[in-house]
Amino acid sequence: MGFKKIYIAAFLLFITMALSTPARAADVRVLMLPFDMHAREDISKIRRDVMEAIAGVVDEKGGEVVGIKRIRDIMHKEGIKRFDEATAFRISEGVKADFAIIGSVSMVGEAMNVDWRVLDLHERSLLRFYFETSESKRELFERVRSKSEKVYDDMMAAISTRPVEMGAVIDRITVIGNIRVDAEAVLRRLSSAEGEPYSSDDVKEDIEQIYALGFFDDVSVDFSETASGRELRFTVKEKPYLKRVRFEGNSEVGEEKIRETITLQENTILDRVLVKENAELIRMLLESEGFNMASVEPQVKISGPDAVVTYKIDEGSEVKIKRVTIIGNEEFSDRKIKKLMKSKQKGLLSFFTGSGKFNEYEFNNDISRVMNFYLDNGYVQADVVKQSVQLSEDKKWFYITISINEGPQYRVNSLDAVGDILKTKEDVLDNVKLKKGDVFDISKLRAGIDAINFMYGDEGFANVEVERKTDINQDDNTIDVTLVITKNNPVYIERIDITGNVKTRDKVIRREIEVVEGELYSSSGVKRSRNSLKRLGYFEDVAINRNPGTSRDKMKLDVSVKERPTGAITLGMGFSSVDKLVATASVSQSNLFGTGKVLEVSGTISATSSKYQLSLTEPWLFDKPLSAGFDIYNTEREYPDFTMEKKGFQLRFGFPLYKRYTKGVITYKYEQADVTDVDKTASLVIRDQEGSSTISSVQFFARHDTRNDAYFPTEGETVTFSVEYAGLGADTIYTKYEGSAIKFFPMPYQTIFAAKAMMGHVATSYGNDVPLYEKYFLGGISSIRGFETRKVGPRDDDTGEYIGGATAAVLNLEVLFPLFGQKSMRGVVFYDIGNAFDSSIDLNDLRSGVGLGVRWFSPVGPIRLEWGYNLDQRDDEDTAQWEFGIGTSF
Repeated sequence: MGFKKIYIAAFLLFITMALSTPARAADVRVLMLPFDMHAREDISKIRRDVMEAIAGVVDEKGGEVVGIKRIRDIMHKEGIKRFDEATAFRISEGVKADFAIIGSVSMVGEAMNVDWRVLDLHERSLLRFYFETSESKRELFERVRSKSEKVYDDMMAAISTRPVEMGAVIDRITVIGNIRVDAEAVLRRLSSAEGEPYSSDDVKEDIEQIYALGFFDDVSVDFSETASGRELRFTVKEKPYLKRVRFEGNSEVGEEKIRETITLQENTILDRVLVKENAELIRMLLESEGFNMASVEPQVKISGPDAVVTYKIDEGSEVKIKRVTIIGNEEFSDRKIKKLMKSKQKGLLSFFTGSGKFNEYEFNNDISRVMNFYLDNGYVQADVVKQSVQLSEDKKWFYITISINEGPQYRVNSLDAVGDILKTKEDVLDNVKLKKGDVFDISKLRAGIDAINFMYGDEGFANVEVERKTDINQDDNTIDVTLVITKNNPVYIERIDITGNVKTRDKVIRREIEVVEGELYSSSGVKRSRNSLKRLGYFEDVAINRNPGTSRDKMKLDVSVKERPTGAITLGMGFSSVDKLVATASVSQSNLFGTGKVLEVSGTISATSSKYQLSLTEPWLFDKPLSAGFDIYNTEREYPDFTMEKKGFQLRFGFPLYKRYTKGVITYKYEQADVTDVDKTASLVIRDQEGSSTISSVQFFARHDTRNDAYFPTEGETVTFSVEYAGLGADTIYTKYEGSAIKFFPMPYQTIFAAKAMMGHVATSYGNDVPLYEKYFLGGISSIRGFETRKVGPRDDDTGEYIGGATAAVLNLEVLFPLFGQKSMRGVVFYDIGNAFDSSIDLNDLRSGVGLGVRWFSPVGPIRLEWGYNLDQRDDEDTAQWEFGIGTSF
């Protein structure tokens, strides 16, 4: 017997076993034909279970499945394996059946789909379409069985009704059963149309399109004569609406933390697959918190159109790591290896540091970290030969053991590159920071390969392949490294897609992207685009991912952003001997209506001062890289010997100077300043300022900015220069020059070194004095920390008052480092040095301070807390100063 005959015999046996029922009087007789199968894998068992479910309902309801012998004969004699409507009608000529059921079972990814049609054999017409889909076999069979009861009811109802003929013109199309979803939204997806002939193929596609909307659990269709004509009616059952997500049983892990973890959102369509996935997310969260015995069971309660999901949580007992044992390490100490791991023994400060928690995912990463450490130090044959995590009998402790075989240390004997060499071999190998005689370092080699990929990608070869070949020389413990480069064809950008922007408009993002659709891919262009988007300050994270295009020489870029709050109500508090308690408040929006416009309304008030300002900036005027804005302000401050009030406005216009990173701004300022209530014993410099004066000035400002983030940059620099001339028709004349530069240097262990230098000078002409309010008063969180605000600089010899300097120079050095593994929190250690001077800079008269602090972009806004220590304290100065600011976002 040939393979084909064996297949047919087995298939007929399946049909006989699946569909045979005892002979008895039946309410309805059904001819069930074998369903088609569409899948890459064998789904014959799924098909059998589906057909058994339908046949079982027919039998239970009082019907009978007939025609099995007829199907067997046709399959043997004609070799038919696929049954369509025409075959069903032909078979029915020799079978006394009322209806025939034909359909198919398919699998796409994890989703299993079943569609079937009921044919009225007496009227030779299509009675109904049915469709079900699920990623769960159990759920699929339950749905098919439930739907089959409706199938039987529809067949019984059709016996007493007169269906419409195939090909008849549709007079009316209606949708019923919808509650939240507008019927028009359904009708727009249909291929069937009023006034057009009825088509079973169109209706089948219509049902699939309605399901594709994602709003419905059930869709059925009916085409029948009505009083108003031939009506095609789609009956839908909407998926429940998730009104609430609840948690029960969590006592140690707070609900807020769980809600931050899950992706299930209230007031959305219920997604049962997502419900199960989030149960696993909660379990993983509990595990990361040390509750390794935890279990999470989701329960769905449906009431009408609404649903409530309750996660039943059993945290179990918290299990901590009691001991970590390292075996076999000779070259590196236990302490060194344990320091690499995040799985740590419980310590005295575990409540604060989080040590002692066991997480399986992190433990596997720990093994990788240990292995990478050995590979970075030349031990290319090192291996973790055994790893074990044992639970104590009382289920309170984990005991971790890691056994290591180190092997010998290897050094680099040679480094070579072959294949498609771009430019010269030396240019390629310069990217790899390894040379002959160095200890072999896998991280340096990987970084070099990444740099080579970047180098080739900058020339459009985005699909370059760099294969590393390492030949180990056992005799002298050396390695020959060869990089085999295949550049492949240049790649063009086919399309750029933007996702994740809920508020920010697409054009605000696209105008920061340097690469262009249709042009060659550029690694540098993509990197600069990401940095430009991060510098906006609108996004917590920005990722630009590469996806295949429609051909190998085309690529799609997916720009994915995660927005952060850009509106803020900022509150600040401080204390000084002059102002006492100071309160600052501002309302700002740096991305107004998602357009990128910047609006700020701010105010500062204390016992001795007040300041109010309104600012608006349009960063892309007329959708071109031009900016425009204005500031209106009014400030008043009472000093010990005088009171000063300033009010005025500024008009700003910006334009690019060099590419996207260097911009210029021209600002016109008009200001009126009043110095009043001058004490008779005040410094002569202050007494000379008494009265009113006006400033009419123009300033040119240039800024070069290549930072990779607006709040926590890790690389890049910012360089600024400005010159302001006052004397345009007003009574105050001066010229002010300022320049600053800050550079960020990435360092090991995610630390950043930042160096900032600032210099400024203001000069007058025609015998005029420099206005007091344009001089430099240093000290405080924005210049030299460890000193009171405005308490560094020249003083009056007679009164001891600070009178400001015409020249200033400041150098700030900082080391920033992550705190507690949080991206949004940084610790800082700083050293500040500088001073303000009457004229030229005197390097022998510099003031300095050191200190530390915390910077946190918290959920309630930015927080900056810093403590500075005065390194050269004078008699009337404090030893140290605390300064901080608090913000809350909306």
